[in-house]
This record gives sequence, C-alpha cells and structure tokens, in this order.
Amino acid sequence: IVLDELNLAPTDVLEALNRLLDDNRELFIPETQERVSAHPSFMLFATQNPAGTYGGRKELSRAFRNRFVELHFCDIPSTELKEILEKRCRLPKSHCTKLVHILSD
Repeated sequence: IVLDELNLAPTDVLEALNRLLDDNRELFIPETQERVSAHPSFMLFATQNPAGTYGGRKELSRAFRNRFVELHFCDIPSTELKEILEKRCRLPKSHCTKLVHILSD
C-alpha cells in the first residue's frame, strides 16, 4: 500500500497505522471492536512533503517515523525535468520549457 502525503492524515489515522506497524501488526476497528491482522507479506510505503514547507503538514513523531526507512530527495533540476517531460510524455521542447517555467514560478 502507498499512502501519499502521510503527514496530512488525521491523528486518529496515524495512531491506527502506528499499531499496524508495530510488532503486533494489527489494526483495531473501534466501530466493530474487531482486530485485523496484517498479511505476513504486507508492506506500507508513504510519501510526504516536509512540515513547514507546505501548508497543513504536521511533523510526525520520531517514534512513528522510526517505523519507516526514510529517503530524502532534492528537487529535480530544471534541465532534467524538461528532458523527462520531453522523453516520457513526448511533449515538444517548447511545451516542456513552459511547463518547467510555470513550476518554478
């Protein structure tokens, strides 16, 4: 499962995920009083933008973040971004230049 923008999730969702990612690997559903165990092959991936850089994002606790392997990425340089757009999206160079310019403004 991939969760995008994890640090925008409500606190109760993060608490539920914390239980799922601990040694018990189970999710408690309060409405039904049911416990659901994760499949042995279950893996969770999450993305987020840094707190403070983008509006509404909160800093996740160190304990919660320790349940993940963190990878940090820098912005893609403009020249590479243009090349990706041109080759992957098959857009004309002029369109790629305009799109990257819009992004950087």
